[in-house]
Formats: sequence, structure tokens, C-alpha cells
Amino acid sequence: YSASGIVIDVGSNIKNFKRGDRAACTGIDVANHAEFIVVPENLAVKVPKSLSLKEASTVALGSVAMQGVRRCDPKIGEVIVVIGLGIIGQLSVQLLKLSGCYVIGTDIDKERISRAVKIGLDKGFDAEDPNITEEVIRNTSGYGADSVIITASSKDNGIINQAIKMSRKKGRIVVVGDVNLTIDRDEFYEKELDLLISTSYGPGRYDEKYEKKGFDYPYAYVRWTENRNMSGYLNLLSKSKINTGILIDNTLTVDSASAAYDMLKGG
Repeated sequence: YSASGIVIDVGSNIKNFKRGDRAACTGIDVANHAEFIVVPENLAVKVPKSLSLKEASTVALGSVAMQGVRRCDPKIGEVIVVIGLGIIGQLSVQLLKLSGCYVIGTDIDKERISRAVKIGLDKGFDAEDPNITEEVIRNTSGYGADSVIITASSKDNGIINQAIKMSRKKGRIVVVGDVNLTIDRDEFYEKELDLLISTSYGPGRYDEKYEKKGFDYPYAYVRWTENRNMSGYLNLLSKSKINTGILIDNTLTVDSASAAYDMLKGG
């Protein structure tokens, strides 16, 4: 659901694109892995001249991370925990560092932690360490994290309740990943935490009028729609504020697509 390429034709009512433009696009059933795709205008953005199509093809992943960070509403100097250092987590770490935050990350994969440290993570901990909550509390002068962003995926309720324990009183928990939300109410209540869901690329997602029919939201009232998140992410990429190169392990041709999926299935 994330792609980039060259515009070969446009509809009669399309004003922002012309043939030959370089575009990046998002959307399940839209940004398919295919030679030719048809994309609604609000799910596509122009690629800055200084940015390669290869980097721009990460636009959906970057927009998901950006929306999660926006929901977190980070302030300069805050301590933020990112649970799960897959691609979305790695991009979230970089966006939080750009926001002036001290970032702690956790993952079950030590290599992912090491990679995140190279791109700015301040502290990384093994998610299976039984003392991980104490480590977060110790690294926040005993208060707990200002916010916890969950970019991991899990069927049990361990992650959400771990996030509660890591949080300071009146802190925020932002759920980006697919996790069970069975909450330990007592501690959640006592700390008076905010639980926020981040919906994919941002405002406009799942709204058919916005995504398929091209109706935009007023700029003054919805500053960061999913399309504007896409543009904002590509702008940061074009200025080398975000490093995607360190996240790429392999580049394969289309003819090798089957092998690529086999690699993913194999872990």
C-alpha cells in the first residue's frame, strides 16, 4: 500500500498533477505492487525534485509513523517510549528526535535496537527483560514516560498494560500497532492516563468522500490531513532529516517478488 512512480495520464478534473510528474501514493487496493495503478488525487503527492523514487516509495509507512507522533503531541524535552522498533517504530524514533524528545525504545530483536541507536535512539531495552519497566522509571527520574507510542503487534494484553506501568501520571499512550486493548483499569484510572488511537495516515482515512471523491478538509481546521502528512514526510526525507537507507536490507527486482515474500514468511 505504498508506492511511487511516474504519472502517465490524469483525469479531466485533476488539477495538481500532469503527465510526467513523479508521484508517491498510499492506500490499500490503490498503491498496489503492480506495473500500472490508478490513484485518487488525495492519495497521491508530488515527489520533491531532490528525492529519489526509491525513498519516496516509503510514503505510506512514513505517514503512519507521522500520524502516530502527531497524536502523541510531543513537546521539547519530553521522554517518549516507543514499544516496537520495526519500520514504523524506527521512523517514529526519528520523528520524535526531530521534535526534541529523549526517546527510549524496546523490542524483542536486539538487532533492531542496535539499528535504532544508530539513527538517534537514546536508550534501547530488550522487551523481554523482566526489569524493563524499572529501567524506564529509572531513566525518567522516577516519574515515568510522558508518552508511550505502541508500534508493536500482539494478541495478548501484555503490551498495553506494560505501557500503563511505564507512564507517568496524566501521561499519554498512543496505539499505532495492532495490540490487544484489555486494560488493567486500576492503574490506568489512578494515573488518569489518556489513551489515543492513531488511524493510519491521518484525517481523511476511511472517509470515502475524501479518499475517493477528492473532497479536501479546510486547511485552517484540519492542518494535517493524510495527504498533508504524506507531503510533510517527503519534505523531511528530501532534506535528509530522516534516514530510510539504514532500514533497507535488500532490494529485489519485480521478477524476484515471490522470493521476497518467501523471505518475509521465513522471518
